[in-house]
Amino acid sequence: MRTLIGRIAAALAGLALLAPLPLGAADEIYRWYDKDGNVYYTQQPPPPGALRAPPAPAPNTPPPSPAAEPRPERAAPRIAPATPAEPATPTVRTPSSTTPPAAANTPPPAPTARTPSSISAPAAANTPPPAPTARTPSSISAPAAAKTPPDAPTARTPSSTTPPAVVKTPADAERPEDTTTSLARGLEAYGRGDYAETVAIIRPLAERGDPTAQSRLAALYERGAGVEQDFSEAARWYRKAAEAGDALAQQSLGSMLGEGRGVAHDDAEAIVWWTRAAEHGVAAAQTSLGNAYYAGAGVGKDDIAALQWWRKAAVQGFPPAQERLAFAYAHGVGLERSDKQAMFWYRSAAEQGLAPAQVELAERYRRGSKPDTLTESVRWYRIAAAQGYPPAQHGLAGAYALGAGVKQDYAEAARLYRQAAEQGYAPAQKALAGLYLKGDGVPKSRDEAERWMRRATDGAEPTPAAPPSPVAR
Repeated sequence: MRTLIGRIAAALAGLALLAPLPLGAADEIYRWYDKDGNVYYTQQPPPPGALRAPPAPAPNTPPPSPAAEPRPERAAPRIAPATPAEPATPTVRTPSSTTPPAAANTPPPAPTARTPSSISAPAAANTPPPAPTARTPSSISAPAAAKTPPDAPTARTPSSTTPPAVVKTPADAERPEDTTTSLARGLEAYGRGDYAETVAIIRPLAERGDPTAQSRLAALYERGAGVEQDFSEAARWYRKAAEAGDALAQQSLGSMLGEGRGVAHDDAEAIVWWTRAAEHGVAAAQTSLGNAYYAGAGVGKDDIAALQWWRKAAVQGFPPAQERLAFAYAHGVGLERSDKQAMFWYRSAAEQGLAPAQVELAERYRRGSKPDTLTESVRWYRIAAAQGYPPAQHGLAGAYALGAGVKQDYAEAARLYRQAAEQGYAPAQKALAGLYLKGDGVPKSRDEAERWMRRATDGAEPTPAAPPSPVAR
């Protein structure tokens, strides 16, 4: 028992002692998004037209490549070749050919029998262009009957009395513009949250082999949107699209292989798919590839290669890559250390809503120990904590406990420590145990202190990962 309490006391003694600053609570922070999916945090109410949640990403639009590395254009969606319709043989007419030819029942002349006059005859000029649907040979005389002037003879051949029904061929069932239109309708349904309709539209296209539709269907299975969540099914559709050359599907398949979701964990194969997507300019794949080189997962450890891939993605404006590039500058990974460059890239990622970068920025401002820097530190902690990120909740709780940048408030500190502790964040569990031991902001309780310290030391609950950036895939 004494050993456990000693651990709690040591944890409390390790807290940085900062002079309390009796400042008022910071203004309310508003989080909103524009139509392009960029996130903003302002102290003023959002402007008219602002979105409360990021718009649905367009799955077939990978991030733009840097100017120095143009991304090759993606091939058009593959469409099954349609059966060509049988060409209709035009009727040879003279300027007075308002009356159908007497030999109406004879077979139409072969294409080789046409004369130049049959191409530009006046009657043919008045005939509207043929519909895209296939026509049978018996329907050749129907247009002439439809366009007969009022004073033309009423005599008609048997074949012209009733125009034949239009016969549809596979070409009518699927044309390139139909695929594009269907995909657009599917994405529009996805954007308004109608996932069942999205699946109904996307699935037939995916089953016919369209890689964009296959990639979108895989994403729906991965998220459990409109269908029951099924990582194995998601991986299956991602693989189909990836093998067809869809770069975004290649990135997603690599991630599932690297994490072992829906497929067996395979770092080496993940590297293969990430490399293909990264070479097409997909920033998420470039970032993942950089992480793999830095960790030596599935490939030999290579800080220079990691740095190069992180930079390629960072200059595209991808927040996770910007945070990694900032880390490289802060710790000298593959280059010389530079706090100025680290702050630049951390801020770039933080301003786009990436919680880990926001916390790192808050930590750097906190170390300044000046009133203005402490206030800025609290602001970034608060923005990240609003996303439910445990390290940010823990950092903001520490500011309230010490009165650093905000008015000291143990009750608020306990509330924030508890939010992070219940997510399995061990530093917050230890800090909450210390508050129970001393009775700061919570009823004094040795039992509660021991319970939270035990959870922290047992490590039964893993620390959750950072929430994805609003602009991440």
